[in-house]
Amino acid sequence: MAAGGETFEKFAKVFRAGELIFKQGDPGEHMFIIQSGRVEAFLNTPKGDQNLAYYGPGDFFGEMAIIDKATRSAHCRAVEETRLILLDERTFDLHVQSNPAIVRKILKNMSNRLRDTNGKLANLLIKDINRRVANRILLACHQHGVKGPAGTKFDMPFGEAEIAKDVGLQDEPGKVREVLEKLKTSKIIDVQNNSVVVLSVENLDKFIQYLAMKEEFGF
Repeated sequence: MAAGGETFEKFAKVFRAGELIFKQGDPGEHMFIIQSGRVEAFLNTPKGDQNLAYYGPGDFFGEMAIIDKATRSAHCRAVEETRLILLDERTFDLHVQSNPAIVRKILKNMSNRLRDTNGKLANLLIKDINRRVANRILLACHQHGVKGPAGTKFDMPFGEAEIAKDVGLQDEPGKVREVLEKLKTSKIIDVQNNSVVVLSVENLDKFIQYLAMKEEFGF
């Protein structure tokens, strides 16, 4: 869902890094299109903030509250300085009525998010921490990876803290670090600042399959 310069000037708003865009329970008066920057959707839990998703330029979010007239189901904040285009219900309806492709993109977007959430929940049930972390890296690789000469890099903030939250280890980030070191030593991944580079997706998948067999058969 793209938007031109004129649309941005008319409906745009800039959010500072760390600034809340909306809170869970807020009325859903707008949907948002990201022109630049990064956004995190998350929930507050007794163990801290639980990440749900990251969105980047060209992504949109907040459309569910406009469609079903419900309140916001999660918090959203800017990860870095972010420029958003805000569409209210009337403007959203006009775009939908005039462009059926938008409806298809919204349905595909919602389906992908549901699949992602199901994958995260299933991953949390895995007992082996090594497999849990490796699975999350593989999922992020498929969803957000950008292929380059060195491998597939996540083009968004995805460091140890984010991985720890995603796999339910926010209180034990050291365990995530141990798994990342194993994968680095095995030359499956490399860690660069807050990004992860998967040097071999095939080897990462083999590592996960090996751990699954080890867990199943008690090797």
